[in-house]
Amino acid sequence: MAQRTTSISKIFSSKHILGKITLALFSTCLTLLILEIIARLLPLPYPVNTGAIFACAPSLGWTGAPNFHDIFEDTNFRQELIFNSQGMHDTEHALEKAPHTFRLLMLGDSFVQAVQVGEAETAHQVLEDNLNRQLAAQSQFEVISAGVVNWGTNQQLIYYREHGRQFQPDLVLLMFYIGNDFADNLPGNVLTIKGFNCYAPYSAVCDNKLTPSPLTYAPGFSRIQGNCSPYRRVLINSLGRLYQHSRLYQQIEPLLLANRPREVFGQKYPLAYTALYLPNTEVELEQAYQITQATLTQLRQEVEADGSQFAVALIPPWPVLQLILLSPDEQAAFLKANPQFVEADANRPNRRMAEFFNNQNTPFIDLTEPLVKYSAAHARAPLYLIGEGHWTAEGNRTAADILAQWLVQNDLFRVE
Repeated sequence: MAQRTTSISKIFSSKHILGKITLALFSTCLTLLILEIIARLLPLPYPVNTGAIFACAPSLGWTGAPNFHDIFEDTNFRQELIFNSQGMHDTEHALEKAPHTFRLLMLGDSFVQAVQVGEAETAHQVLEDNLNRQLAAQSQFEVISAGVVNWGTNQQLIYYREHGRQFQPDLVLLMFYIGNDFADNLPGNVLTIKGFNCYAPYSAVCDNKLTPSPLTYAPGFSRIQGNCSPYRRVLINSLGRLYQHSRLYQQIEPLLLANRPREVFGQKYPLAYTALYLPNTEVELEQAYQITQATLTQLRQEVEADGSQFAVALIPPWPVLQLILLSPDEQAAFLKANPQFVEADANRPNRRMAEFFNNQNTPFIDLTEPLVKYSAAHARAPLYLIGEGHWTAEGNRTAADILAQWLVQNDLFRVE
């Protein structure tokens, strides 16, 4: 009898504990629900007027706003912009490729999107026109733009997987901007759109290979290291998806980032990419190189597996071209006034990437030298917008001319 009484007592005790746990969970969920409702009534934590021409896209981070058509202006330019249904600064392109057509898919960031000029003046359109003039007897050429502001190589890989390969390109040309593409491949690449931070997915390198699927960024929790554990990947992806839907998480994000900011390199310099040109042992910089090169390798493999060719063009930042264009006396004066740059090498990242591409047998062109030569000969025709850093109409045209000549010389036009 005593044993039966003890068993009954244990049952009631277990039910009592379970009831307390259930009540605690209910109270916690109710509290979070109330806080979520309150958070949705509060002002957004970031300015609501940023990113009007962009749209958040969960798998890519963001794209241009599909079918956007309006005037876009900056302190340096005022431009009518028309985006296609994919949010690209380009005309519409049918998925089905026309017979006897060579298709080139141009991947990139803001240099490819080129909101500073009209669509007819963009490098991708000028390149298409140029090729059709030069090689009309050989084939019809179609250049498809797939570039969006702040996109890193990881986003370009995802775009190719989800959309780019559907266009059946014969050649995928990745326009790699040295100024920020390395940093954009680290966790935390972001674009603020209508008061909400849209984060790019990011990749991890495990056993010297890119993980099969990217991670969803979780502010305050995502880091460069530790992404190879499958349990941590599940946790980070869950938190990242929660951030995309929870206004409470979005409201406390500034506090989380103040306590644990994004890991980046070059923060001690006025321009972060300066770190690329100086002897630098920052862990974040080495991680950026590792992730970038692993992503490029994966993209090349997937493009070639689809039966297409893959090539890369390196775009230099304008300040680097300016320094190269200085006379010896001007360079000496600059170094005297800025002794921290005595060990700077204007070709340091270019040389490192050239070695990587050569080892991979990847066709590539470094636009630095031809742009320097053009600038030296045409000083009155600036290639970059001063103070803004992107190509002018002349810069887009010159880059397109250089690319056309390089593509022809390297016989990269094989039409199946």
